[in-house]
Amino acid sequence: MEHIQFQRSAIDASSAFSSAWEQVKGSYGTYLGTSLVAMILISCLSCISWFLVGPTLGGIYYVAARGHRGQPVEFGMMFEGFKKFVPLMAVGLIQAIPTIIVTVLNTGLNFGRLGIMLSNPEAMRQAQRTGELSAAEAGFTMAIFAFYLVFIVVTIIWALVTYFAIPLVMEFDLSPIDAVKLSAKAAFANIGGIISVGLYGILVALIGLLLLCIGVYLVSMPVIFVANAIVFLQVFPRQDRGEQFFTPPPPGTYGFGNV
Repeated sequence: MEHIQFQRSAIDASSAFSSAWEQVKGSYGTYLGTSLVAMILISCLSCISWFLVGPTLGGIYYVAARGHRGQPVEFGMMFEGFKKFVPLMAVGLIQAIPTIIVTVLNTGLNFGRLGIMLSNPEAMRQAQRTGELSAAEAGFTMAIFAFYLVFIVVTIIWALVTYFAIPLVMEFDLSPIDAVKLSAKAAFANIGGIISVGLYGILVALIGLLLLCIGVYLVSMPVIFVANAIVFLQVFPRQDRGEQFFTPPPPGTYGFGNV
């Protein structure tokens, strides 16, 4: 991991999104298809999607990165991430830790509330008549609001920490832990740029909503996926340029030492 270098303050969000738009236009069908399938796998399969997020986004990155490098892309390439299923699945689960915790807590709270109601329904009706339940519910609601506020902050920070982890696994075959560690270092060295990327992403999504809402799926999501891949390549540019870095030979190696 030590040999992998990243650039500091390297993100140009405006350039990333404009390049992404041009790239998507050039192979629109491919990027639309991969984006739609990715959203189905990530969003529509309940808890199963937690195990598919990493490989799916890894495949999306693979397609977007190839396109940015001027290489041909096709729909089937989005499944390249499944060739590294285990490490990418692990990274996806690490990224989803805040969501998993909240889901488990919500489920526990709902079952707890149901258990209390079923265990003593007469007491619940009495509390409703006297107004005691309303006060308890108000306190409970305030506690839940505070919890979700903390959750939002933690989720944003965690998303920042793991922002580059999936592309790092795809590009450098890092282990999940090494990918998260390096992602955190690179993200905090480019925190302003990542915030700009987030704001641009929101703007692109809003534009999609204005296009009869379906524009979010037909335009916004493909552009956002590709833009995030380009952002990674801005921060980790060596692979993007295909450069081979080596230690230069000492003077005189080629017979020009005395010139």
